[in-house]
Amino acid sequence: MVSEENASQEVTSQQEKSTPSPGALLKERREALGLSQQEIASKLFLKTFQINDLENDVIDEKSSVTFTKGYVRNYAKQLGLPSHDVIEAFERFHNQSEVPSSDKLQSFSKRVAKQTHDDRWMMVTYIILLIIIGGVVLWWYQQPGDDTTTDASLIESVKEEAIAKARSPETESSISDDEISTGNVPMSGENSTRTAQDTSSASSSALSNSPSNLTSRDGLDSGSISAPPSEINDSNNLTALVSSMTEGEDVDLNVNETAAPISMTFTFSEDCWVNIADATGEIIATGVKQQGRVMDIQGIPPVAVTLGAPDNVRISVNGELADITSFQNGKIARFTLPL
Repeated sequence: MVSEENASQEVTSQQEKSTPSPGALLKERREALGLSQQEIASKLFLKTFQINDLENDVIDEKSSVTFTKGYVRNYAKQLGLPSHDVIEAFERFHNQSEVPSSDKLQSFSKRVAKQTHDDRWMMVTYIILLIIIGGVVLWWYQQPGDDTTTDASLIESVKEEAIAKARSPETESSISDDEISTGNVPMSGENSTRTAQDTSSASSSALSNSPSNLTSRDGLDSGSISAPPSEINDSNNLTALVSSMTEGEDVDLNVNETAAPISMTFTFSEDCWVNIADATGEIIATGVKQQGRVMDIQGIPPVAVTLGAPDNVRISVNGELADITSFQNGKIARFTLPL
Protein backbone atom coordinates (compact mmCIF):
# COMPACT_ATOMS: atom_id res chain seq x y z
CA MET A 1 0.00 0.00 0.00
CA VAL A 2 2.79 2.38 0.93
CA SER A 3 4.73 1.46 -2.18
CA GLU A 4 1.74 2.33 -4.37
CA GLU A 5 1.45 5.79 -2.74
CA ASN A 6 5.15 6.42 -3.24
CA ALA A 7 4.88 5.33 -6.87
CA SER A 8 1.95 7.69 -7.50
CA GLN A 9 3.83 10.58 -5.86
CA GLU A 10 6.85 9.90 -8.07
CA VAL A 11 4.69 9.85 -11.23
CA THR A 12 3.02 13.11 -10.21
CA SER A 13 6.35 14.76 -9.51
CA GLN A 14 7.72 13.62 -12.87
CA GLN A 15 4.66 15.02 -14.64
CA GLU A 16 5.03 18.32 -12.80
CA LYS A 17 8.70 18.48 -13.67
CA SER A 18 7.91 17.85 -17.34
CA THR A 19 5.30 20.66 -17.33
CA PRO A 20 6.98 24.00 -18.07
CA SER A 21 6.70 26.80 -15.50
CA PRO A 22 4.50 29.85 -16.24
CA GLY A 23 7.58 32.01 -16.59
CA ALA A 24 9.04 29.65 -19.18
CA LEU A 25 5.77 29.70 -21.15
CA LEU A 26 5.71 33.49 -21.19
CA LYS A 27 9.36 33.80 -22.16
CA GLU A 28 9.06 31.23 -24.94
CA ARG A 29 5.98 32.96 -26.38
CA ARG A 30 7.64 36.44 -26.19
CA GLU A 31 10.73 35.24 -28.01
CA ALA A 32 8.56 33.52 -30.63
CA LEU A 33 6.83 36.85 -31.29
CA GLY A 34 10.19 38.63 -31.46
CA LEU A 35 9.40 41.06 -28.64
CA SER A 36 11.85 42.34 -26.04
CA GLN A 37 11.26 42.66 -22.31
CA GLN A 38 11.38 46.45 -22.66
CA GLU A 39 8.54 46.45 -25.19
CA ILE A 40 6.38 44.21 -23.01
CA ALA A 41 7.14 46.34 -19.93
CA SER A 42 6.07 49.53 -21.73
CA LYS A 43 2.81 47.93 -22.87
CA LEU A 44 1.99 46.57 -19.40
CA PHE A 45 3.20 49.75 -17.64
CA LEU A 46 5.74 47.74 -15.68
CA LYS A 47 9.48 47.91 -15.27
CA THR A 48 11.92 45.68 -17.10
CA PHE A 49 13.13 43.92 -13.95
CA GLN A 50 9.51 43.02 -13.12
CA ILE A 51 9.09 41.31 -16.53
CA ASN A 52 12.37 39.49 -15.90
CA ASP A 53 11.12 38.30 -12.47
CA LEU A 54 7.86 37.02 -14.01
CA GLU A 55 9.74 35.03 -16.63
CA ASN A 56 12.05 33.55 -13.96
CA ASP A 57 9.09 32.70 -11.66
CA VAL A 58 10.33 35.06 -8.95
CA ILE A 59 7.78 36.62 -6.59
CA ASP A 60 8.75 39.91 -4.98
CA GLU A 61 8.44 39.67 -1.20
CA LYS A 62 7.33 43.31 -1.01
CA SER A 63 4.27 42.71 -3.21
CA SER A 64 1.48 40.20 -2.64
CA VAL A 65 0.93 37.02 -4.66
CA THR A 66 -2.39 38.43 -5.91
CA PHE A 67 -0.66 41.33 -7.67
CA THR A 68 1.93 38.99 -9.17
CA LYS A 69 -0.84 36.71 -10.43
CA GLY A 70 -2.53 39.70 -12.05
CA TYR A 71 0.72 40.66 -13.80
CA VAL A 72 1.03 37.08 -15.13
CA ARG A 73 -2.56 37.14 -16.44
CA ASN A 74 -2.02 40.45 -18.24
CA TYR A 75 1.29 39.24 -19.62
CA ALA A 76 -0.37 36.07 -21.01
CA LYS A 77 -3.17 38.11 -22.61
CA GLN A 78 -0.63 40.47 -24.18
CA LEU A 79 1.15 37.49 -25.77
CA GLY A 80 -2.09 35.77 -26.87
CA LEU A 81 -1.76 32.82 -24.50
CA PRO A 82 -4.79 31.36 -22.68
CA SER A 83 -4.60 33.11 -19.31
CA HIS A 84 -6.49 30.31 -17.56
CA ASP A 85 -3.81 27.72 -18.41
CA VAL A 86 -1.00 30.07 -17.43
CA ILE A 87 -2.63 30.86 -14.06
CA GLU A 88 -3.08 27.16 -13.34
CA ALA A 89 0.58 26.58 -14.10
CA PHE A 90 1.46 29.55 -11.86
CA GLU A 91 -0.56 28.22 -8.91
CA ARG A 92 0.77 24.68 -9.39
CA PHE A 93 4.36 25.85 -9.60
CA HIS A 94 4.27 28.14 -6.59
CA ASN A 95 2.29 25.72 -4.41
CA GLN A 96 5.09 23.19 -4.89
CA SER A 97 7.71 25.70 -3.87
CA GLU A 98 5.89 26.65 -0.66
CA VAL A 99 7.05 25.28 2.65
CA PRO A 100 5.05 22.30 3.93
CA SER A 101 2.46 23.06 6.56
CA SER A 102 4.27 20.99 9.17
CA ASP A 103 7.41 23.07 8.69
CA LYS A 104 5.34 26.23 8.94
CA LEU A 105 3.80 25.08 12.21
CA GLN A 106 7.18 24.12 13.56
CA SER A 107 8.75 27.46 12.68
CA PHE A 108 5.74 29.26 14.15
CA SER A 109 6.06 27.34 17.42
CA LYS A 110 9.77 28.16 17.58
CA ARG A 111 9.04 31.81 16.97
CA VAL A 112 6.39 31.83 19.71
CA ALA A 113 8.76 30.11 22.14
CA LYS A 114 11.52 32.60 21.35
CA GLN A 115 9.16 35.54 21.76
CA THR A 116 7.98 34.17 25.12
CA HIS A 117 11.58 33.80 26.23
CA ASP A 118 12.36 37.36 25.15
CA ASP A 119 9.27 38.66 26.94
CA ARG A 120 10.41 37.02 30.17
CA TRP A 121 13.83 38.61 29.94
CA MET A 122 12.26 41.98 29.19
CA MET A 123 10.07 41.61 32.27
CA VAL A 124 13.12 40.85 34.42
CA THR A 125 14.90 43.87 32.94
CA TYR A 126 11.93 46.14 33.68
CA ILE A 127 11.77 44.91 37.29
CA ILE A 128 15.49 45.61 37.80
CA LEU A 129 15.11 49.09 36.31
CA LEU A 130 12.14 49.83 38.58
CA ILE A 131 14.12 48.72 41.64
CA ILE A 132 17.06 50.95 40.67
CA ILE A 133 14.82 53.95 40.01
CA GLY A 134 12.95 53.41 43.28
CA GLY A 135 16.23 53.24 45.20
CA VAL A 136 17.49 56.45 43.62
CA VAL A 137 14.24 58.27 44.38
CA LEU A 138 14.28 57.05 48.00
CA TRP A 139 17.89 58.16 48.43
CA TRP A 140 17.08 61.55 46.92
CA TYR A 141 14.17 62.07 49.31
CA GLN A 142 16.31 61.13 52.31
CA GLN A 143 19.16 63.48 51.44
CA PRO A 144 17.27 66.83 51.67
CA GLY A 145 15.74 65.75 55.00
CA ASP A 146 19.17 65.28 56.60
CA ASP A 147 20.46 68.56 55.21
CA THR A 148 17.38 70.39 56.41
CA THR A 149 17.77 68.98 59.93
CA THR A 150 21.45 69.97 60.04
CA ASP A 151 20.75 73.43 58.67
CA ALA A 152 17.90 73.95 61.13
CA SER A 153 20.06 73.02 64.14
CA LEU A 154 22.92 75.25 62.97
CA ILE A 155 20.57 78.14 62.26
CA GLU A 156 18.96 77.74 65.68
CA SER A 157 22.35 77.81 67.45
CA VAL A 158 23.45 80.84 65.44
CA LYS A 159 20.19 82.63 66.25
CA GLU A 160 20.68 82.02 69.98
CA GLU A 161 24.26 83.25 69.79
CA ALA A 162 23.22 86.35 67.84
CA ILE A 163 20.42 87.14 70.31
CA ALA A 164 22.84 86.75 73.22
CA LYS A 165 25.33 89.09 71.56
CA ALA A 166 22.53 91.55 70.78
CA ARG A 167 21.55 91.63 74.45
CA SER A 168 25.13 92.17 75.65
CA PRO A 169 25.13 95.96 74.96
CA GLU A 170 22.01 96.28 77.13
CA THR A 171 23.78 94.43 79.96
CA GLU A 172 26.82 96.68 79.63
CA SER A 173 24.53 99.71 79.70
CA SER A 174 22.86 98.47 82.89
CA ILE A 175 26.28 97.81 84.49
CA SER A 176 27.41 101.29 83.53
CA ASP A 177 24.24 102.72 85.05
CA ASP A 178 24.89 100.82 88.30
CA GLU A 179 28.46 102.03 88.43
CA ILE A 180 27.40 105.59 87.75
CA SER A 181 24.72 105.36 90.44
CA THR A 182 27.23 103.91 92.90
CA GLY A 183 29.57 106.78 92.11
CA ASN A 184 26.77 109.25 92.97
CA VAL A 185 26.46 110.30 89.35
CA PRO A 186 22.69 110.51 88.65
CA MET A 187 21.40 108.82 85.45
CA SER A 188 17.70 109.62 85.65
CA GLY A 189 15.70 112.78 86.06
CA GLU A 190 14.48 111.71 89.49
CA ASN A 191 18.01 111.14 90.79
CA SER A 192 19.12 114.48 89.30
CA THR A 193 16.29 116.26 91.10
CA ARG A 194 17.18 114.58 94.39
CA THR A 195 20.82 115.53 93.99
CA ALA A 196 19.90 119.11 93.19
CA GLN A 197 17.63 119.29 96.24
CA ASP A 198 20.31 117.81 98.49
CA THR A 199 22.88 120.24 97.15
CA SER A 200 20.52 123.19 97.61
CA SER A 201 19.68 122.21 101.19
CA ALA A 202 23.34 121.75 101.99
CA SER A 203 24.13 125.16 100.52
CA SER A 204 21.26 126.78 102.44
CA SER A 205 22.49 125.36 105.72
CA ALA A 206 25.97 126.55 104.89
CA LEU A 207 24.54 130.01 104.22
CA SER A 208 22.68 130.15 107.48
CA ASN A 209 25.77 129.25 109.45
CA SER A 210 28.42 131.14 107.55
CA PRO A 211 27.50 134.82 108.45
CA SER A 212 27.81 134.32 112.19
CA ASN A 213 30.95 132.28 111.84
CA LEU A 214 32.54 134.72 109.50
CA THR A 215 31.53 137.75 111.61
CA SER A 216 32.63 136.31 114.92
CA ARG A 217 35.85 134.80 113.64
CA ASP A 218 37.29 137.25 111.16
CA GLY A 219 35.15 140.32 111.57
CA LEU A 220 34.55 140.51 107.86
CA ASP A 221 32.29 143.22 106.50
CA SER A 222 28.99 142.65 104.85
CA GLY A 223 30.55 142.66 101.39
CA SER A 224 32.34 139.41 102.11
CA ILE A 225 29.08 137.54 102.79
CA SER A 226 28.29 137.44 99.07
CA ALA A 227 30.50 134.34 98.63
CA PRO A 228 27.89 131.72 99.64
CA PRO A 229 25.46 132.70 96.85
CA SER A 230 28.27 132.13 94.35
CA GLU A 231 28.80 128.72 95.90
CA ILE A 232 25.11 128.04 95.43
CA ASN A 233 25.40 129.06 91.80
CA ASP A 234 28.42 126.80 91.39
CA SER A 235 26.48 123.96 92.96
CA ASN A 236 23.59 124.52 90.59
CA ASN A 237 26.02 124.66 87.68
CA LEU A 238 27.56 121.40 88.84
CA THR A 239 24.13 119.79 89.00
CA ALA A 240 23.32 121.00 85.49
CA LEU A 241 26.69 119.74 84.25
CA VAL A 242 26.11 116.31 85.77
CA SER A 243 22.63 116.18 84.23
CA SER A 244 23.98 117.13 80.81
CA MET A 245 26.71 114.49 81.11
CA THR A 246 24.10 111.90 82.02
CA GLU A 247 21.97 112.85 79.05
CA GLY A 248 25.03 112.66 76.80
CA GLU A 249 25.83 109.17 78.06
CA ASP A 250 22.25 108.12 77.41
CA VAL A 251 22.57 109.42 73.86
CA ASP A 252 25.85 107.52 73.43
CA LEU A 253 24.22 104.31 74.62
CA ASN A 254 21.38 104.75 72.17
CA VAL A 255 23.86 105.41 69.40
CA ASN A 256 25.70 102.17 70.25
CA GLU A 257 22.44 100.25 70.20
CA THR A 258 21.59 101.70 66.79
CA ALA A 259 25.11 101.61 65.35
CA ALA A 260 25.66 102.15 61.66
CA PRO A 261 25.67 98.94 59.58
CA ILE A 262 28.97 97.58 58.33
CA SER A 263 29.67 96.42 54.79
CA MET A 264 31.04 92.89 54.38
CA THR A 265 32.31 91.07 51.29
CA PHE A 266 32.58 87.26 51.27
CA THR A 267 34.61 85.63 48.47
CA PHE A 268 34.24 81.84 48.11
CA SER A 269 37.05 79.82 46.47
CA GLU A 270 35.08 76.58 47.00
CA ASP A 271 31.51 75.63 47.97
CA CYS A 272 30.81 76.61 51.60
CA TRP A 273 27.79 76.56 53.92
CA VAL A 274 27.27 79.88 55.75
CA ASN A 275 24.90 81.43 58.25
CA ILE A 276 25.19 85.15 59.02
CA ALA A 277 23.04 87.10 61.51
CA ASP A 278 23.45 90.68 62.71
CA ALA A 279 22.94 92.17 66.18
CA THR A 280 19.17 92.44 65.68
CA GLY A 281 18.93 88.68 65.18
CA GLU A 282 18.09 89.02 61.49
CA ILE A 283 19.48 86.24 59.27
CA ILE A 284 21.35 88.08 56.52
CA ALA A 285 22.57 85.04 54.56
CA THR A 286 22.31 81.28 54.92
CA GLY A 287 22.79 78.13 52.88
CA VAL A 288 25.48 76.75 50.56
CA LYS A 289 27.31 79.37 48.49
CA GLN A 290 28.82 78.19 45.21
CA GLN A 291 32.47 78.33 44.22
CA GLY A 292 33.59 81.68 42.79
CA ARG A 293 30.71 83.68 44.28
CA VAL A 294 31.36 87.17 45.69
CA MET A 295 28.66 88.11 48.23
CA ASP A 296 28.25 91.74 49.40
CA ILE A 297 26.06 92.20 52.50
CA GLN A 298 25.43 94.74 55.29
CA GLY A 299 24.43 94.28 58.91
CA ILE A 300 24.31 95.89 62.36
CA PRO A 301 27.43 94.90 64.33
CA PRO A 302 28.29 92.67 65.99
CA VAL A 303 27.54 90.24 63.15
CA ALA A 304 27.58 86.52 64.05
CA VAL A 305 29.18 84.41 61.31
CA THR A 306 29.18 80.61 60.98
CA LEU A 307 31.25 79.01 58.21
CA GLY A 308 31.17 75.31 57.37
CA ALA A 309 34.50 75.48 55.48
CA PRO A 310 36.39 78.62 56.60
CA ASP A 311 39.49 77.61 54.61
CA ASN A 312 37.58 78.44 51.40
CA VAL A 313 36.42 81.95 52.39
CA ARG A 314 38.00 85.41 52.32
CA ILE A 315 36.23 88.25 54.18
CA SER A 316 36.55 92.03 53.89
CA VAL A 317 34.91 94.42 56.39
CA ASN A 318 34.39 98.01 55.22
CA GLY A 319 37.01 97.41 52.52
CA GLU A 320 39.66 95.97 54.87
CA LEU A 321 40.64 92.29 54.77
CA ALA A 322 39.61 90.44 57.94
CA ASP A 323 42.19 88.05 59.41
CA ILE A 324 40.42 84.71 59.97
CA THR A 325 43.50 82.51 59.74
CA SER A 326 43.00 81.39 63.35
CA PHE A 327 39.66 79.87 62.34
CA GLN A 328 40.97 78.13 59.19
CA ASN A 329 41.67 74.75 60.75
CA GLY A 330 39.37 72.53 58.69
CA LYS A 331 36.52 72.78 61.23
CA ILE A 332 33.32 74.79 61.49
CA ALA A 333 34.15 78.38 62.46
CA ARG A 334 31.99 80.68 64.59
CA PHE A 335 33.03 84.30 65.16
CA THR A 336 31.71 87.85 65.06
CA LEU A 337 32.50 90.77 62.77
CA PRO A 338 34.27 93.09 63.11
CA LEU A 339 37.00 90.94 64.68
